[in-house]
Amino acid sequence: MTTFLQPPAPSDRATDDSVLGRVRAHLPEIAARSAEAEAARSVPAEIITALRHAGVFRMSLPTAWGGSQLDLVESARVVREISRADGSTGWTVQAASMAWFFVRSLPRETLEREVFGDGADLMLRGAIAPKGTATPVAGGYRISGRWPLASGSFTPDWMLAGFVVEGAPPLPDGRPDLRVALIRPEHVTFLDTWDAVGLRATQSTDFTMDDVFVPERFTGPLSGGNNIPAPFYNLPYTATGASHDAVIVGCLEGALGDLAELAATKRPAFNPRAVIGEDPVFQERFAELHLRTTALNALLERTGRTVMDRALAGEEPTPAEWFGYTGSHQHIHHEGIRILNEIMTLSGSSGLYSSSPLQRRWRDVRCVSQHVAGNNGSMRRLGAVLSGQEVTG
Repeated sequence: MTTFLQPPAPSDRATDDSVLGRVRAHLPEIAARSAEAEAARSVPAEIITALRHAGVFRMSLPTAWGGSQLDLVESARVVREISRADGSTGWTVQAASMAWFFVRSLPRETLEREVFGDGADLMLRGAIAPKGTATPVAGGYRISGRWPLASGSFTPDWMLAGFVVEGAPPLPDGRPDLRVALIRPEHVTFLDTWDAVGLRATQSTDFTMDDVFVPERFTGPLSGGNNIPAPFYNLPYTATGASHDAVIVGCLEGALGDLAELAATKRPAFNPRAVIGEDPVFQERFAELHLRTTALNALLERTGRTVMDRALAGEEPTPAEWFGYTGSHQHIHHEGIRILNEIMTLSGSSGLYSSSPLQRRWRDVRCVSQHVAGNNGSMRRLGAVLSGQEVTG
């Protein structure tokens, strides 16, 4: 079934060598192996390898370092299409490809020579929550801690960990001095903790470190300046929200496709001569859900494009633009839940069976929406700006 939720096909898809074009070749397999991935609690290694070769994990990194330097909106489109096939795979791609944003404050020389010196084809996992504590020592820190939610069904090249320095004074504005570190994966221990209701194949496990020495040049402030030469990384903190939103919109689009298949085949229990797609009430509600999903994607693209254009121009987004962008994350996360609840209602009992991809998409969206990106207080801040009030907190 073709709808205007689907992207227009390139004039010659066989020769489309963009990241998105290369990804599209793998979408049928990703969708076909979605149930397998969930049962194994891991995206199949063959799919991760294929997506790595397609360039998704380096798609937002600078061309100067071997990346494709896609901007905020372009990379979100890639995540959205993958998520339409499978939410866990979409989440894995968005987490690994966007996480480089959080190490942008590391010294330029460290990033350029020691991290990306051999190219940008690297895999990154970790957690920015400051769950580690660091003791300053000569040349760096000794870090210990346990971090949750390090998404990634792969063995990483680098680990990312947020930490606080023991005894460090707060920043001038009173906030704690939160910092991040890049660590080689052999210094961490992964724990098999991810047995969750949704995004089951993402391996969003905990990891620990115990008194690991990290050179100071592999650390930086979480909200510090940018040393990665691409405009995307000049955006204010929390700039990865569009890729979160893309997972939700992709799952919704996939769910609408599932519902379209049911509409053509499912027969009401007490009217076996008809299919549910012939019911005018069903048609009206299906159309509304379709348009509401389209509207969410338009919001994602418009607010993302607004702040990205500012970055490309070397400018800061205005407060209304920025909180419109981050506030849209909250709206998309929570409206996504409402839409998928209604899709499940229209599916009747069919969507409840484990064999149905609908129930998996339903659980995946619910899981994504628990993330802080969807609960970040930006709606209040946007309302304050629009009301002419000063934004605090």
